[in-house]
Amino acid sequence: MTRTRTLAAALVAGIALVAAGCGGDDESVPAATQWAGDVCTAVNTWRSDIAATASSVTSNPTRAGLQAAADDAKSTTQTLVDTLKGLGAPDTESGDEARSALDTLSTGLQGDVDAIQQAVQDVSGVQGLLPAVSSVSATLANISSQLSDALDQLGSLRDVDDQLRQAFTDAESCDGLLPSGS
Repeated sequence: MTRTRTLAAALVAGIALVAAGCGGDDESVPAATQWAGDVCTAVNTWRSDIAATASSVTSNPTRAGLQAAADDAKSTTQTLVDTLKGLGAPDTESGDEARSALDTLSTGLQGDVDAIQQAVQDVSGVQGLLPAVSSVSATLANISSQLSDALDQLGSLRDVDDQLRQAFTDAESCDGLLPSGS
């Protein structure tokens, strides 16, 4: 009798677990909104990490500080690039264009991180430190510009693609990230 109750309890628990998993599908987040939220979350995390990296360069303008900043920039940028590439294109009218904007951003960011790495590697002695800090700072400014351009492009796509507009509007992580649209 005890074994029967145990099996019955396990069966009831299994059915409850399956039912709980199936019930959420009706209220799930649309795929385009999930995509937009994932893009914005990745970009917001990356922006925060890059800002901390840029700050570390000014607070520790030594070769070791530059190397640490370069390593941090490379790591956080690679995470962003991997995340964006893993998302693919949203299933919307402008999905391929959105994917292309993110691919262009990823390629540019990787090039900038390579430039930062090279500037740090070229440092020799105190005399080489100032040009390297200047180069790293300029490259970080370029990164910011590239990000703004990509966000502007996504904002423009949002203006012609109602589903993409709704996705960026509904994704909380996108609040204030993209320029205002019509």
